[in-house]
Formats: sequence, structure tokens, C-alpha cells
Amino acid sequence: MVLARAREVKLIRNSRFFDAAWYRQHHSGRWRDPAKHYLTTGAGAGLDPGPEFSTRGYLAANPDVAAAGLNPLVHYELHGQAEGRTGHAPVPDAPVPEAAGAAGLPAPASDYAVIVHAYHPGCFEDLRRALEAFPAAVDRYVSYPRDSESHDEALIRAAFPGAIPVAVDNRGQDVGAFLQVLERIGRGRYGFYCKLHSKMGDKLPSVWREALLRGTVGGPERVAQFERIFRDRPEVLLGGTRELFLHGESYVMENAEALRRLLAQAGLPPRAPGAEWGFFAGTFFWMRETLAERLLSCIAPSDFAPDAVQRDGQLAHAGERLAGLLPQAMGGQVALASCVDLAAPVQVLPGLPPEAPRRYVPMMQVLQGLQTGWIGRRAEAMVAGEAPGLGAVRAEVEEARAAARQGDYAVITPTGDRPEAFSRCIQMVATQTLRPREWIVVDDGQVPLTERLRLPDWATYIRREPAADDPPHTLSCNVLTALAHVSADRVLIIEDDDWYSPLYAEFLLPWLDCYDLVGLNLIRYYHLQGRAWKHGHPPAHTAFAQSAFRRGHAWEHLAAVCRTGFPEIREKGVLDRYWWQTFEGRKYLINDHPCLHLGLKGGLGRPGLASGHDRAEVDYIPDPEGRYLEGVLGADRQWYSV
Repeated sequence: MVLARAREVKLIRNSRFFDAAWYRQHHSGRWRDPAKHYLTTGAGAGLDPGPEFSTRGYLAANPDVAAAGLNPLVHYELHGQAEGRTGHAPVPDAPVPEAAGAAGLPAPASDYAVIVHAYHPGCFEDLRRALEAFPAAVDRYVSYPRDSESHDEALIRAAFPGAIPVAVDNRGQDVGAFLQVLERIGRGRYGFYCKLHSKMGDKLPSVWREALLRGTVGGPERVAQFERIFRDRPEVLLGGTRELFLHGESYVMENAEALRRLLAQAGLPPRAPGAEWGFFAGTFFWMRETLAERLLSCIAPSDFAPDAVQRDGQLAHAGERLAGLLPQAMGGQVALASCVDLAAPVQVLPGLPPEAPRRYVPMMQVLQGLQTGWIGRRAEAMVAGEAPGLGAVRAEVEEARAAARQGDYAVITPTGDRPEAFSRCIQMVATQTLRPREWIVVDDGQVPLTERLRLPDWATYIRREPAADDPPHTLSCNVLTALAHVSADRVLIIEDDDWYSPLYAEFLLPWLDCYDLVGLNLIRYYHLQGRAWKHGHPPAHTAFAQSAFRRGHAWEHLAAVCRTGFPEIREKGVLDRYWWQTFEGRKYLINDHPCLHLGLKGGLGRPGLASGHDRAEVDYIPDPEGRYLEGVLGADRQWYSV
């Protein structure tokens, strides 16, 4: 035994990962033999042997080593390196624990942990921002699929600084990954958990993910509320987004038989689910340890098949519902937080909230209502002057752009001979809460726009000289020119003389995750000189000014329509009607939406030729005092008083 220990001390001392001077200095020790200290005491206390080896990381990534009580550096030198084991790379800024905990891992710094499954890299930034809402002392475990060509430990460490990467088998989606991490952490190590993952799918995935994050995390204040509830109220077993806590009976679908079997395995009556229970659609939640242990007693990570989860009724879908059914079966309560009203307190209920529909509602309908709800609330607050975004704020162009999140989309704006209107358009684009990656401006006016005003350096200005054979309305020519210069895959049209809410892009873009062509179906017009307004609601198209599209079929069809030379397109520029009505691909007209766009007529610059420009049209409603305009534009009205 003594000889074996001496060999291990020598192995540590000779390892390239062990640095005696660093070990003494970093851990404030005066040991005669730092290598022996690391073998006998240091590793158990979670100390690192040098700056390039993480004791905690290696034990978390290799639970068999932790369970066997082996020294992580010794194991790596003797076996782990040859076996391709990971986890030893250092965790930046990780807290140094003082004592050993369960399963050989260092003692946790907090009474709960956040567990994230990082599968879709495109969602990592959203998850990283969400993790910033948690106290620094809370342990963060980030799982990723083992042996994946698009995932590795270095990627996870770079995306989630300070987190502990955990490689898991790619089975059972995020539910399977969560259970694998729970097994590796060890039971009783934490009092409760917060589970997140990189939510995607074919139903407004960015809206679904945001709704889950807003309700489950929200911000530091909401996180603190969940913490207090789970510490002070032991009857609360589960928590999360109120609006996505759905009626379980209505969404059992093909999972009834699997749920009966799983309940029996948990020692609960194997009856068909039928009570007032709910589950979190999307599996973002807070969960008490007792519930997590009961969940593990029902489903072992090895129970998940390696096949892709493609249909309802597979174990991952049943597990999603089981996480909501178990609290009701165990007599527990749930803590629910609104994703629409972030100021509302977290509320503890025995089950479904009273407003939750006791029937099946398609997820697209649920998600559209949520997005309309939170964007609508923000738009109303801006118009009422209760939140910044309009008026003087829009005059601070560069400041607004710097504060906005970067979006991966382009804006196309055709223009010509209306510099005063275009100066307002700069504000419309620059103050979007989700700023565009590129702005393509095509100018075919008699006088170049750049001779009349200074364009921002982040705009791509294209001068298209007027030609003798130009049609009376040159919109189709300008659109074709703009398309040739766009590099982004998603495009929004912003016309130079219309009004757009700062929330316009943020509302419209998520729909392009599901469709190739989308638009706001209700069209709002205001005639500035005539002081009148009207609404249009065409059943098969919307205005070009409030359309968005993706590269591919809709893009190519728009170009084809621009080339047709139809008289109405040449003379009036009615691209919208021909584009929308003849496009047979994936398209969607959004019927329920807040006021985010207003088509302004009778303003500055050259007059338009399409419908709405003539104040004499019989469907215009007089607005002599400008109340309609004020109710839509709020503080922005100052720029449109004629």
C-alpha cells in the first residue's frame, strides 16, 4: 500500500499537469511535498494540481472515477488519456470548494444547481444570458452530446464560462440528458434544480424558447423569488412558466400507456391520468430533489432508445408529461411565473391556474398569443410614455443601435427624392430593438440622396441612375437591385416614408423560422394632410411595406414577379398583391398583431400611385384632432404634424 502510494505521488510529481510552485501559491499552502498533499487531501477538497487540469471538471465528466474514489490526475495519466477521457481542461473562474461532497465531487457552493442541455449552438447566447441572472455561487452543469462532430468540451467551456461540462449519451433529448446529469451529480447533493435547454423545433422556436426563459428565469429578481419559494415551502415540488403549464389530460396524446407504466414504477396508482394536472410544454422548470429522485425511480437514463425522438408516445415525450404529473400524484404544489407580465410575483398553486384552458390548444396558437401579449404590452407602454423607445429616444440613433441586440437579418429600403422622409426612416431602422445585420438602400431619385443628407456608415447605399425606359413606378427595379446585394437569409421591407415601431423586427422575424413569406394582415393607413385614417384587411395578401421573407422560394418568386412587367406593377408598384397571391410556398398572414406599422400617405416627397394616397377614398375616417395618430405613434407624433 505504501509502495503503491509512493508510485502515485511520483506519477503526479512527473505529470505535465502538476505544478508544485503554482499549487503552493494558488492554494496558499506550505506543504513539504505538494504532490503528496494533492494525492491525499487536495483532490478530495477540489483543488487543482496546476493551471491546466480541473479536478472538479474531470470528476464531473467521469462519474465512475469519482464513485471509485480515485485521484483524478492519477487516473488520467494511467488510463484516461489513452481512453480519450475529457473534463480535465480548467474551468475559468470556478470557485475553489473547501470540502469534498457526494460522489467525490467538491462540496457545492449553493443549495441548488442549474442544469443546462446545450444541443443547438444557435441558442447558446440566449442560454448564456439567462445564466447571468443566477447568483455566481450557484453551480452550473452544461451537458452536451458525447462524440458529436459539432460539440466538444472546448466549445461548451467557451460558450458557458465557469460551468462544468458534462458529456452525455445523445438519447432521450433534453429529458434524457437531464436524468444523466442527475445520476452523475448524486442524490441529495442539492435541494432543488433549475433545468434549461436549447429549445428548438418547428413551432415558433425562438418565441417558445423566450417564453420559457422569461417565465422560468426572467431576471435576478425572479430567480430570487423561485429560490425563496423552494427554500421556504417544502410542499412546492415544481415551478416554471405559467402560460406554458398546459392541461395534462388534454395533451396526453399517445403517451397514456407509457404514463400508466411509469406511475406504477414510481409506486403510485397506475391509473389513467385524468385529474387537474399540468406539465411544462418545453421542459424548462424548477424541480425539488425529492421529485427528481422520484423521476429517476421511474425512468433510468439507459431506458431511452438511441433512436431519434420523432413521434409522440416515445419515452422523451412521456417523460416531459410525467415531470408534471408526479407532483399532482405526490400531493405537491407548483410555483408559476408569467412570461407576459414579468412584474407579476411568482404564485404557488395546487395545480392548473384558473385561466388555463381545460382543452387542447394548438401550440402555434398558444405561442402567437404569448408573443402578441408581451410585444403588445411593450408597444402600449412606449406609446403611453411609460417606457422609452419613441420620440426623443429615436433621435439618438447611434445610442439606440448600441443598446439593441444584433439580429441576423437584412432590411431593404427603396427610395428617391424624399430626403426629409428618409431622415425619419433612418430613425425607424436604427432604433429597432433587434438591429439588422445589413441595411440595403437603393436610390433612383433625380438627385442622389447622399447630396442632401449624410447616411450612417452602417447602411449600404446603392445609386441606381434613372433611365429613359424606367416604368412610371420603379419599385420592381429597385427591389431587383437590392436583392443582388443582400447577404443575409432573412429580409424585412422597411419603406422610407412609413412609421415602424421599434418592436417591428422583433415581432415579425420569429415567424420566418416557420414560413418563407410572412406579413401583418391588418394594414393601417393614415393620410397626414387629410387628417384621416383607415384599415384594410385583404384576405390573401398584405402591404409590401409590412412583409418579410427568407432566401429561397419566396425570394426567387419575388424576383420573378418584379421581372413580369405587368401593367399594375409598372404603373402603380403593386408588387404585394401579385407576390402574395401567386406564391404557393409556405406563407402566413398574421391576423392578431399589435400596431407596429402605419402606412403614411400625403406626406413629404414624391406621391405614391397605389391605393391609399387619395384622401377622397370613401373609407377614410376623419381624425381632425389627431387622436388616432397620437394613439398609434405616441411621442413620435411630433415628426408628423402637417
